[in-house]
Amino acid sequence: MTTTRPMRRRAARRAVAVLAAGAAIAAGAAVPAPARAEPAPAGCTDRTATLAALERMTGTHGLTGAAVRVDDPACGTWKAGSGVADRRTRRPMTADLRVRIASVTKTFTAVTVLRLAREGRISLDAPVERYLPGLLDRGGYDGRKITVRSLLRHTSGLPDYTDTFSSPDEYRFRHFEPGELIDRALKLPPPRPGWHYSTTNYIIAGLIAEKASGHSLEEEVQRRIIRPLRLRDTYWPGDATRIRGAHAHGYLREERDGTVRWNDYTEMNTTVAWAGGALISSPRDLNVFFGALMGGRLLSPAMLAQMKQTVPADPDRVWDGAAYGLGLIGTPLRCGGTWWGHAGGIESYITVSGVAPSGRRVTVALNENPPTKEAFDDQMRLVETAFCDGAAAPAAAPAAAGTGALSAAPAAAATGRGGLARFYDQRLDWKECTLNAGDEVGKELDEAGARCADVTVPLDYRRPEGRTITVAISRLAASGGAHRIGTMILNGGGPGPAIDMPPYMRSIMGKAGPRYDLVGMDPRSLGRSAPVDCRGPSGTWIRSAGESGRSFDRSAAFAEDLADRCARTNAGVLPHISTRNIARDMDIVRGALGERKVSYNGASYGTYLGSVYAAMFPGRLDRVVLDSSVDPTRFGPRLLAGTEGANDHALAAWAAWAAKRDAAYGLGGTRAEVLDTVRGLVKAAARTPLAVGRYRVDDTMLPVVLFDNLGTDEDQARAVLAESLGVFAKAAAGKSVQPTKELDEELAFLLTGAESVYGSGQTAIICGDAAAPRDPEFYRRDIERNRAASPLFAPLTRNINPCAFWPARPAERPTEVGGRLPALMVAATGDTRTTYPANQALHGLLRGSRMVTLDADVHAPYQRGYPNTCVSETVNGYLLTGRLPKRDFTCA
Repeated sequence: MTTTRPMRRRAARRAVAVLAAGAAIAAGAAVPAPARAEPAPAGCTDRTATLAALERMTGTHGLTGAAVRVDDPACGTWKAGSGVADRRTRRPMTADLRVRIASVTKTFTAVTVLRLAREGRISLDAPVERYLPGLLDRGGYDGRKITVRSLLRHTSGLPDYTDTFSSPDEYRFRHFEPGELIDRALKLPPPRPGWHYSTTNYIIAGLIAEKASGHSLEEEVQRRIIRPLRLRDTYWPGDATRIRGAHAHGYLREERDGTVRWNDYTEMNTTVAWAGGALISSPRDLNVFFGALMGGRLLSPAMLAQMKQTVPADPDRVWDGAAYGLGLIGTPLRCGGTWWGHAGGIESYITVSGVAPSGRRVTVALNENPPTKEAFDDQMRLVETAFCDGAAAPAAAPAAAGTGALSAAPAAAATGRGGLARFYDQRLDWKECTLNAGDEVGKELDEAGARCADVTVPLDYRRPEGRTITVAISRLAASGGAHRIGTMILNGGGPGPAIDMPPYMRSIMGKAGPRYDLVGMDPRSLGRSAPVDCRGPSGTWIRSAGESGRSFDRSAAFAEDLADRCARTNAGVLPHISTRNIARDMDIVRGALGERKVSYNGASYGTYLGSVYAAMFPGRLDRVVLDSSVDPTRFGPRLLAGTEGANDHALAAWAAWAAKRDAAYGLGGTRAEVLDTVRGLVKAAARTPLAVGRYRVDDTMLPVVLFDNLGTDEDQARAVLAESLGVFAKAAAGKSVQPTKELDEELAFLLTGAESVYGSGQTAIICGDAAAPRDPEFYRRDIERNRAASPLFAPLTRNINPCAFWPARPAERPTEVGGRLPALMVAATGDTRTTYPANQALHGLLRGSRMVTLDADVHAPYQRGYPNTCVSETVNGYLLTGRLPKRDFTCA
């Protein structure tokens, strides 16, 4: 993405403003092994999306190893692993290895307590005092008021003794008695009322089970669960610090002075967790256990029903959407129903295991804790994907892969179900495109012979009978007569307007151009389509956090102010702005044009829109070009995080170019000198904003100018950046300067509200697609963790933005992209916006796609018109013939 709007270059080509989703591996991380998977059983679809999600854990997030096991009543067993189980030997991670399952132990303990309750030895609503007199009689706690049920559900009001440890070294090799752990807890103040996750609850529940049964908890779990189910890998380790048999080593990541190291943390004494987290097991055993539990083999129907009576859980302690029962967590699935299970995390292992309504059992095991919220969220997406991906192949076309209450299926709409028939059947009023004397876009469209129309769509697709809006489109009709191929919808990224694209795209499409009706569509909230204008002071939502805490505070205040402005001016519209609704609009455009299928050509954000459309409306696309692709699992408020390395690389390459032209630009005679000049200018802007004509450029904005000008390695673009920095250098030296023409246009966009509508609409889409962390300290810490590695770009790519303060929560969960889509993808190795790993991620999700790689530092090479004959001829040849290359290949 660039922060500036797409601008058409009349004599050359259309520049593309695009949003990027990046993927970065932590510095020092080993290159991950690709995911290794067994083939899908006969009669079942493959699990491409699960494999991609698995590889994301070890690739994008740099985790040591990840594995998944799926046991499905219809499709049998499927296993996959990525990364390594042992960093020293490089032994692959697999789903057959033992791991520490941590808090998944709580479900074993809860089942044991419930079995004893069924036998009349425990009453769930009896107080703790009945079984353990005097245990909870200090620190303001009262065992007479805390029931067994409240222990199992985490509603007892007891604090978590684990909060008393400041470092794992305090307990790693120590033996703990349960009483000592409880004593530590009772010295803590009570947590806030309501649900509070506390392992203390399960230590007490374990003691109650022992008191009621007359045996140790270990013996009871062994007798009631492990032996009957033949869980061969599951055992209580006691004081033994090593894991028996074949197992994955666990690792604790440390980041210090910009360097990452992994400490082997496999060995530890888990008596510190006992009934709440000591068990060792394997994905195979856990799938057997949860299958037996939910299948009624361990508990009576009445007891299982009680186990599934839940209260809302704190997402900061579990995950979004989770509800907690009696040692069992329920979570809604995007593919329908609720999966039931549990998760466990200890210093160097993470395990998530459960069962879907179909009976599918899934266990995901990691041998390193996710280091960031993004990594944790992707871990839970992996779990959900494993539940929903690769089910038994249906006889008919697959249902929409999207989520939400409203079906996206166009067939339903076309037949009038859901009340959408009137939108699909509408007749379009084609007219001239020029709106007024100052409308340059309209004039160029009219001069090219295009016509424009407004397409009526529902504002809220859940209430199609309610308020409507119009989506503006342009169409440049095919001139090939009988040789017309069809209609192609265009999107150039941003997200930004696209109504102006048809004439430019025809100019770069060669012989294929005249064979298509080319349609540009302004997405809702942008351009002529119900534009959202928050009347902000800038055309973009992006700011750097700069060099200091004060600079971060300024950028946070800017973000909060923009969100507040949007709340005041567009509150009724914001909940309905999202990529999923734009895709729905696009399908109504298809229907209104009378087309059964359309072709599609999208760049950057346009690749995300296209892949979402393909998932929501399968079978509606013909020929598809995806130019510089977004990783669909990353699109949202944090989409720039991880692109620092690509931008640092591009800046270094530009610096080497500028150094060779020191006589012209005076920025330094070596690459290092030029980079020092750049860093010096940012530091100078931090001390005193640089005065450039009517503009004042500080350290929150100068990095944005750098970022905005690294979209291509072409000489003309590099010269623009060099000239702009020359202006800043003079300003830093105290000279009175005026901006160049290009810099004046950019600063007017960045520092005035002249084009507020562009940034407002773009922000509305991004914030409408996914929720952002809302604590400013989250961003501050993330920036400081990454500043040393990328001092210029980490404060920008990881900074807070208006989504942290956004007044409307996303109405739907993001679409799960994947499945068969034989698209032609174009990717560049040095792309600074949609990084090369992001392109690979989407390629891995789309079966049948082919990818052409260009070894260059450029974003959206095809739509940009980058001078590479191999790329342009490959794309145009495909658009003309419909034949994809036989294999992926690289253009020199």
